[in-house]
Amino acid sequence: MPGRKAKPPRLWFREDDGVWVILDRGRQIRTGCGRDDTDGAAKALEAHLGTKHTSTVGATDPRLLAIADVITFYERLKRPKDDDPRALEQHDLLLIRLLDLNTFFGQRRVGDIKAQLCRDFVDWSTGTPNDNNTREGITPRAATVSDQTARRRLEDLRAAINAYHAEHVLNFVPKIVLPDKTEGRQRWLTRNEAARLLGAALGYMWDAERKSWKRENGRLLRRPRWIINRRQPAARFILVGLYSARREETIRRTQWLATTTHPWMNLDAMIYQGRGTEERKTKKRRPPAKIANRLRPHLVRWRKIDARRSAELRAAGVMKPSEEIRFIVNRMHDGQPLAGKIRSAWEGILEDAALGEDVVRHSLRHTAATWLMQQGTDRWQAAGWLGMTLEQLENGYGHHHPDFQEEAAEAFGGRR
Repeated sequence: MPGRKAKPPRLWFREDDGVWVILDRGRQIRTGCGRDDTDGAAKALEAHLGTKHTSTVGATDPRLLAIADVITFYERLKRPKDDDPRALEQHDLLLIRLLDLNTFFGQRRVGDIKAQLCRDFVDWSTGTPNDNNTREGITPRAATVSDQTARRRLEDLRAAINAYHAEHVLNFVPKIVLPDKTEGRQRWLTRNEAARLLGAALGYMWDAERKSWKRENGRLLRRPRWIINRRQPAARFILVGLYSARREETIRRTQWLATTTHPWMNLDAMIYQGRGTEERKTKKRRPPAKIANRLRPHLVRWRKIDARRSAELRAAGVMKPSEEIRFIVNRMHDGQPLAGKIRSAWEGILEDAALGEDVVRHSLRHTAATWLMQQGTDRWQAAGWLGMTLEQLENGYGHHHPDFQEEAAEAFGGRR
C-alpha cells in the first residue's frame, strides 16, 4: 500500500511566536515575518521553494509546467509598482488567495487541470468529503469556506494561467470549471428600517415587540456616551451610503478637499467625485454624481464640525499645525480615517435596530437603487447616478419601478 503523499511546503502562522513559518516535511522554518507581513512571508516561501525546485517558467507544454510556478509568475506580475496603500492592501488579499491555491495545486502540473480536479478543490475548500482527495492523501482544509469563495480562488488560477499564456503561449490552455455563481444579495431597507438603523447608530434602541423606541419613565433610552461616540463614524457612513449609493470602500476613502488620488466631495458644485483623476479605472465604476438634496445639509454641517475639531486637535497636539481632518468618515479621538471596515460597530447597530444579519453594509447601495426605482426616476439618469449600466439596473432593480411591464400587463385588459 503506498504511503501518504507528502504535502508541499506551505506557510503557517504560529500564534505563540507571532510569526509566519514554513512547514516542510515536519520541519518548521521561521521566516521572521509578523502577521501583517504576508508579502515578506510569501517571498520567504518563494526563496525556500527555489532551493528545492527547478523552475519550469518558460515551458510551453502544460504537462511540464508546474502550477506553483504559474502562481509565482502571476504574483510577481501583480506586485504594486508603488507604495499606494490601496494597491498594497489588494495585493495582500491576492497573496492570501494564491497561498490557498498553492496549498492544493502546488505539486501539480498545469496539464493535470481537469473539471474533476476543480471540483476536488471546491470540495477541499468547503470541507466536503471526497474520495479523490482521500486517495491523494489531501487532508481537509482547517478553516472551510463557501463554494463562492472557492470560485473566487479558481478565478485567480484562471487569471494566472491566462497571464502566463499571454507571455509564453502554451500549447493548450486548460479550462477552469467554476461552481455555479449564486445570485447576489438584494436586501434593501424600507424607510422604517433605514430610520431604525440610523437611530441605533445614534444610540437609540428599538423595541421589536412594541414596535417603537425603548423608553424609561417616558424618556427615550440611549446607549452610554462612549458607545454613541464610537458609532458616530458609522452614522455618517449610513447617511452617505443611503443617499449616495456608494460602496463602503469608496465612502471610507472620500475626502473633503479636492484630490487626484481619492474620491472627494465638491461642496461648491455639490458633486460627489467618486474617483480621483489619477486612480486606476476598474469595472466598479465610480462616476461623478450630483449630491442628493437629503445629504447636502448633513455634509455642510459635518464640514463645519470637522473644521472645528481640527483646530481643537491641533491645539491639543494630536495633529500637526498644518494638518486638518481630511476624511469624511473619521475617528472621533484623532480625526484619522478608519483603519479598516466597519464591523464591530455595525453588529451592535443591527442588534439595537432589531435588524437581522442579512442587512449588510452593501445593503445601503441596494436601498438607494431600490428607492430610486420606487420613486419612478428616469432609468437613464438613475443608471448614470448609480454608476451602473441600464442592463444592470433593469436586471437588479427594474421590477421596483412603477412602470415595470405596465404596458404588457394592460394588454389583456380591453375587448377586441
